[in-house]
Amino acid sequence: MGKLLEPVAPGCYRVGPSPFQFLWIAANELPLRDELVPFLVARSGRALDEFARWVAPRREVEWVLSMVQYMPMSAWTREDLKRRFGRSDDPEIEARRQEILQTLLADSLEVTERLVEKGIERGQQQGRVTEARAALRRVLARRGLALSPAQEARIDDCSELVTLERWLDQAVTSASAEEALA
Repeated sequence: MGKLLEPVAPGCYRVGPSPFQFLWIAANELPLRDELVPFLVARSGRALDEFARWVAPRREVEWVLSMVQYMPMSAWTREDLKRRFGRSDDPEIEARRQEILQTLLADSLEVTERLVEKGIERGQQQGRVTEARAALRRVLARRGLALSPAQEARIDDCSELVTLERWLDQAVTSASAEEALA
């Protein structure tokens, strides 16, 4: 004789016949209620997506962030939850958003530090390129070697420090701007 499932409540079934009485809880079929959250996290597929959107405004930020990080919900739902944490004109919502961002940054301090270091390095590199362009123009001007609009554009378009330094070295002894930018 096979096992029978007898519904006793939405999403709850008594399994029998059996020498022991027990319930099978079908998380995807449970109603969305706060007292059922420990069971609702076991949902899957669309039911999990529905639960994630329902529970996000009802729980602490850390709980929601953990859920987004660890639960296998759809990409659409994950992005929807992230959008809910976007900038708002409402001061209370913006304060919660800032709390979320601070939590994320604190949890991933190493990643944040690497991003800051890369940003600093990129800024320093851009500063060196800008300074090399200015130095090249100063040397050419002091030597009385006028730049055509096309040569000005060529200097502005160059973002390789090695090339700008080579042109600067050549500008010290070149007879023309064209020769300096060769």
